Amino acid sequence: MKDLVILPEHLRGTALVAGGDFGWPLDEASDVIQALADAGAVIVGVEAWSVDSAGVPASVGWSSYDLDDYAGDWEASVTASKVEAERVLAGVMETAVEDEVNYIGIDWDTPGEGEPEPE
Repeated sequence: MKDLVILPEHLRGTALVAGGDFGWPLDEASDVIQALADAGAVIVGVEAWSVDSAGVPASVGWSSYDLDDYAGDWEASVTASKVEAERVLAGVMETAVEDEVNYIGIDWDTPGEGEPEPE
């Protein structure tokens, strides 16, 4: 599971946890993207969510951008992923009302994630 400790406390406190996924209200998504980039994370996905009154999200749409082998040049990938995440978010915001989108799911990697544990 992702560790929210890389985010400022106010963004950790407003995260919606759904399984192993995290989402934030629309008005905080841009701040989350910036905070993740500031923390050196590569943003690997952005999803538009419609969260019902019980707090259950349904995915309305998701991003599809290719960062190739982002581990090869981590810093460049952090920058590129931030730009792509912001682009996707801008697109979601254009139709958020009619699509009933009220949260943004964001997925990221940090250096070392996904590497095998030493034996």
